[in-house]
Amino acid sequence: MKKSFFLLFTLLAIVLCFPLVTQASPLVYPTERISGQDRVATALSISQKGWDSAQTVILCEYSDYPDSIASTPFAVSLNAPILLTAGGSIDERVVTELQRLKPKKVILLGGIACLKPSIGNELDNLSLKWERIGGTDRYETSVLLAKHLTSDSLILANGDDFPDALSAATFAGIKQIPIVLTSKSLPHSVIEYYKETGPKHLIVIGGEFVIPSNDLTTNKFAVETRLGGQDRYETNAKVISFMKDAYQSNDFYLASGITFPDAVAGTVLASKDKAPLLLTEKEDIPPSIYSLMRKHMKVEPSSQSTNDNSKEGMTTASGGLNLRETPSSTSKILSTIPKDTTINLIDQQDQWYKTTYQSKTGWISANYVTPTTATVDSSVNGTVHILGGTGIISSKSQNIIEGKASSTYADNLKSFPSLPSEIKTTDLPSKGEDVDTPPVVTPPVDTPPVVTPPVSTTYDPTQEVLVNPFQGIPDNALAGKTIMIDPGHGGPDTGAIGPNHTYEKNNNLAIGLALNSILQQAGAKVILTRDTDISPATDYSENEDLKARVELANKTNPDLFICIHNDSFSNPAVQGTSTYYYDDNPKQAESLKLAKSIQSSVINTLQTNDRGVKEANFYVLHYTTMPSILLEAAFISSPYEEARLQNPTFQNNVASAIFQGIYNYYKSPLS
Repeated sequence: MKKSFFLLFTLLAIVLCFPLVTQASPLVYPTERISGQDRVATALSISQKGWDSAQTVILCEYSDYPDSIASTPFAVSLNAPILLTAGGSIDERVVTELQRLKPKKVILLGGIACLKPSIGNELDNLSLKWERIGGTDRYETSVLLAKHLTSDSLILANGDDFPDALSAATFAGIKQIPIVLTSKSLPHSVIEYYKETGPKHLIVIGGEFVIPSNDLTTNKFAVETRLGGQDRYETNAKVISFMKDAYQSNDFYLASGITFPDAVAGTVLASKDKAPLLLTEKEDIPPSIYSLMRKHMKVEPSSQSTNDNSKEGMTTASGGLNLRETPSSTSKILSTIPKDTTINLIDQQDQWYKTTYQSKTGWISANYVTPTTATVDSSVNGTVHILGGTGIISSKSQNIIEGKASSTYADNLKSFPSLPSEIKTTDLPSKGEDVDTPPVVTPPVDTPPVVTPPVSTTYDPTQEVLVNPFQGIPDNALAGKTIMIDPGHGGPDTGAIGPNHTYEKNNNLAIGLALNSILQQAGAKVILTRDTDISPATDYSENEDLKARVELANKTNPDLFICIHNDSFSNPAVQGTSTYYYDDNPKQAESLKLAKSIQSSVINTLQTNDRGVKEANFYVLHYTTMPSILLEAAFISSPYEEARLQNPTFQNNVASAIFQGIYNYYKSPLS
């Protein structure tokens, strides 16, 4: 008994000594490290990446952050890289970089206490014109920098530490909004600057502890927005989320939230690229930053690719490969899998693989299957540019970002909404875009591939019973309401294509037209983004198509925006209904309530598998300004649900369920 207990204890100890190497929802980003052997060299690497030449260069003291943290908007206005040096003399490496950049002027940032007069003498010897911007303290220096910019907005950040100002730096650089530094009590120079300029929009970075409201109120600072979190990383995440519309790049820049120099130099490059700057710890990614990065992703490895017991393969039999009931050539044939079909290999027994095809699980001969390695092209997620060497942001953190290691934070190990392993052209509007401008693609052809034989299903259309949409609902229940219906895809864009060659665009339109009729009978005014098989864009591209839908919605300003789609997945056995909203929609609370109401009504009416209400950054949900949802009514990739979607009775029932969900949304006002 003692031996057994000792063995159990030993095994438990071994398990606990090794961290888990998998997690529910990993980050999967390509990375680039921009670094040097020290902070001076890192700033040089940043300069060399972003500038071939420069009219102006800004020179800062490498260990004195206060004068430099508010400099980003000014530097961006001059397209000037920030270089670092010691305060007593110019580093030889910096001299070499100045010779490469060939600036007409160098600006010394800070007073003579941080950059000694000898620096100016050295610049004179190099035949370089220079000037100094520096106040009596960090706060006055930030005011002097602010006076070089013209804006009706102002960002106020605590200058006693650097993270809050850095969080807003790239946004301020892109929008050319000055950053002015303060302390817990407002410095006289800051009060006078505010009185002189009278900015219309004041954004405060940080919570009450770092910038108390009492002093702001006393001095008549009219705060329009305050962004603060429990720590520097949560503040950083909130700032980036709030200011997301300013960013046009799909990339991130990542800097240390502990040491400032690499981040200061990197903010100007990030602003040039119109990309956000994230802050992180050395050895791990803080949960607030991890969550933001995870939500930004578009693809991740499939669950099969992370499971050692599962892999993929492609069939090679020219006449099709028989799927048999048992691993035997004499066993009953369940189906025939066409050549070049990619399948999941669930298990192996001798020369037979177990797999599922069109909802049927059986065995296929391994002689006609080429195993493949499931890969994911993570480049579509964007690149994370890491500022600094491994002594600043460790290799472990880099591995977490690349999906090669797991975070030690429990909050980072939770399950986020799953993502596809690839982005398919025809699926983009259903799955949404997370960038300001969707990728431009060649329109899909109108003629689907011919595949034989047709896929059979057990669906019996006679079992679909038409529901009365107005049962228990008073007449003119939606009088005075304007509702926009957006049937997804259309025209050259077929959307997803079912196993029996049906088009998602046709299903979406049929449901949309049925909903239009019901809503009008209920007294609502209805606006359709399309009422025939067309794209709402004048000149079709996915870019213009999505923009046209959003522009029409925001121009007409309906009370609700209802987007209709079919779902699709590589596994034909997956079925069900889901409804999406977006957390950062201006009407987030209303969108969530509407999504819950419609999801509940659709599930009760259709009796489909409830896949839940989900948050996602879909293009049409991101950029519409009214309560907005996207319904994935059923899976067109499932032969059974594909058949249901083709049934006019089912289409009308989906429309009835959406209407009842809208009615219930208005029946119970948001508290």
